[in-house]
Amino acid sequence: MPVSRTPTGKIRLPVAGLGVVEGLSFTQGVHQFCGIPYASLSKRLTRSQLKDSWPNGFHDGTKLGSSAPNPPEYNGDDPLVPVDIAPHFGDPSEDELNCLVMNITTPSTDPGTKLPVMVYIHGGSLLFGGANKGVFDSVNFVTHAVARNTPVVSVNFNYRVGLGGFLASSAIKADLERDGHQGFGNFGLYDQQVLLNWVNRYIASFGGDAGNVTIYGESAGGISVSHHIVAKEPAPFHRAIAMSGNLNTIPIWTLSHHEKRYRALLEYLGIDPDSPSSLEQLRSVPEHVVASATIPVEGHLNATGNPCYDGVFHAAKPTFNTIASPPVWLKSYMVGDTADEGMLFTEAFHERDLSTIKSQMMAWLSPQATDTILELYGITPGLEREGLVKRMEEMAADALFKSHNWVAAHRSNIPQTFGYHFDQVCSNESIFKGQAYHALDLLYLFLNFDEHLTEGQRKLARNMADHFIDFAYGRDPWPRMSEGARWMRYGPDETCKPVTETEDDKVRKYSRMQKIMDMGVYQEFTQAVDWIAGERDKMGAFPRNHDGGECKQRDMEALTALSGEVGRQEAIPA
Repeated sequence: MPVSRTPTGKIRLPVAGLGVVEGLSFTQGVHQFCGIPYASLSKRLTRSQLKDSWPNGFHDGTKLGSSAPNPPEYNGDDPLVPVDIAPHFGDPSEDELNCLVMNITTPSTDPGTKLPVMVYIHGGSLLFGGANKGVFDSVNFVTHAVARNTPVVSVNFNYRVGLGGFLASSAIKADLERDGHQGFGNFGLYDQQVLLNWVNRYIASFGGDAGNVTIYGESAGGISVSHHIVAKEPAPFHRAIAMSGNLNTIPIWTLSHHEKRYRALLEYLGIDPDSPSSLEQLRSVPEHVVASATIPVEGHLNATGNPCYDGVFHAAKPTFNTIASPPVWLKSYMVGDTADEGMLFTEAFHERDLSTIKSQMMAWLSPQATDTILELYGITPGLEREGLVKRMEEMAADALFKSHNWVAAHRSNIPQTFGYHFDQVCSNESIFKGQAYHALDLLYLFLNFDEHLTEGQRKLARNMADHFIDFAYGRDPWPRMSEGARWMRYGPDETCKPVTETEDDKVRKYSRMQKIMDMGVYQEFTQAVDWIAGERDKMGAFPRNHDGGECKQRDMEALTALSGEVGRQEAIPA
């Protein structure tokens, strides 16, 4: 069973170049330092800068720092990862200009100790989420690492998400150029790079080895990991794990595509998109109003933040067809997914019949290719609604998650390349019972859900944590991909073992993915599925479903109070 997340006292730690940080002590010599600022912002929608000083040389790390503003639809309990924040913390505030903070959990160490550093990047579709969620509390994880004599330093952190982190436009490009920067977006990704540079500079004071940093993340975190691997100027890290998210799981948009979102947001907020001062007007809108506009502007709850291809962040334009081996400097590489990733898109598929799905696929694929792919997934005329939804979930899981991992693992020339599948289903009373759903593996990995797991599931959780820790130490947690293409399978029977792709084809259906690749249309296939599953056709239409009308009215009232006048409120044509 995990130790209590209740602190037993406080501790002070000198940090070279910064001063002294006060943190919390737990049993077995584990310490936690929270809310440490790693970057500063001079204004919204600009690049963050590394934070290299503390006021009066002191930081109170006994409290959580502020989170990035989230759309209100995503605030509150997360049914995917139902773990409460430890009660001694309370609920953190939201503050965009002060959200770039981290939590560091470390064993008790002697001066000069150099332990592997594990930096976790949280998920949330690049739209919501934060490091302060209870599931990411690393006290149990680090305590377990200490108990098995493989101590690690754990870092998790906030970065800007949603419109604050991934809005992009020509107006932003011009503003960045005036400030001496290039590009036109990707602020959330740049925040992550600044964090890694902070870790490289200061983590030694916490007992971490700046020369052995593993970055890992799930969903949007895994997507972020993949972007850092192909960055033109990568931040310092040495090993990488992409969990349930890879480079093209969320599409990278061009400037013209981002411009549509930018203009839709301005129209929604009553700002003239063609005004030379549109960006400054946007910055004057309260951050909670901007966050509240997200879902009405996107038109649905399945929205994402989207990185941009600006020729600056990435070494080359990332596409499915150009997935290549990670660079040779990466020492270890791991990819993984859950069995039922496609459950994320159930609502989107319920809203579409076969005729609509087929016509939307044919916007990207030929009629013949569309028919062939639908047949491969058993989608035929007369299929009842639930069957159609289930098969579309399988298609989305393949197109947006599993195929990317499969290709990335096989194209990797990194000797220490590993893959895993999480097939253990949820056995708790929830809407996800019976599924190995997206993010379920986090309840196992961080060891914060033990009271809801069976004895066998708790053992499985520890095995998974052991494997990730061993990976950070540079060990082989299971056979490498080059040794027979064996993937570690967690579950479905509360055990874990490596399996070959031949053994697992009945479940994974690699052969089906290979057939689509042999057709030469996999890039178009992923684009088509993203368009349907991500409901991209709804952006900018300001629908009244999902409380859109009420959200807009509430936001306009806030703007009226701020400016004394109501801006234009007409809808943008679809």
